[in-house]
Amino acid sequence: MNSSLLRVCPLLLVLAVVIASAKENLGPRIYSDVHIEEAAGDLVGTEVELKIEGTKATGVLRIYQGGCAEPVQVTGSLSGNAVHVSGEGQGFGKIEITGNLRRGGFEGLLRLERNHTAEKIRLKKITKPHC
Repeated sequence: MNSSLLRVCPLLLVLAVVIASAKENLGPRIYSDVHIEEAAGDLVGTEVELKIEGTKATGVLRIYQGGCAEPVQVTGSLSGNAVHVSGEGQGFGKIEITGNLRRGGFEGLLRLERNHTAEKIRLKKITKPHC
């Protein structure tokens, strides 16, 4: 191979990685532990859909308790891998989600005002919401 081709190949590889990373950051990231209860066929679990733009995080929280869940808007921030978003939902009161983005998932705490406690959540990254 000639020397100019050897210099261009690493640059093309870096460019491909940058483009792939940019595409991943454009769309929402969806994290979920939702499953189907076999006995009743109900959807049960927590789902967080986040759109990250720089240090700003916006999105939707869905808590499934049977059928499709009512979406609750959340807003907040991202610092490194640490996420902090909050919102308010009918029936839940104030909502706060704090945690860390991990490779392929999200681990953290979900606080619902009506429960007066924090619940640990461990969510896996999925491609689309359940409803």
